Amino acid sequence: MASEGMASEGRNDNRAKWNEIHKAHLVRLLGEYNTPAYRSQNGWTKEAWNKMVRDMITKFSNPSITTSQIKALEQELKKTYKLLKRFSKLSGFGWDYERHIVSAPDDVWAPLLEVCK
Repeated sequence: MASEGMASEGRNDNRAKWNEIHKAHLVRLLGEYNTPAYRSQNGWTKEAWNKMVRDMITKFSNPSITTSQIKALEQELKKTYKLLKRFSKLSGFGWDYERHIVSAPDDVWAPLLEVCK
């Protein structure tokens, strides 16, 4: 049965290649399923993950998308969000809503770039 494969938690899944459209769609789905009916104490329910996987498979015509791939993408998006949030809280940093990036004047970036050399 096809739905059995969706709940697969296997560690041998190939890493999926996601583009910005895939990521944006998953963010939309995560928001849609962010309700008590689809949340457990530690995150989304198995039913929510299965529905998100089915939606991604249908939307992108890719039957090889797995739950573990979607979970990995969610973790990647969460890390990126936390990093961007930390940057936006630093003095001098802000968010450019047109370009969807963290912004700051050159004099704010200079000390950070110096440390990262």
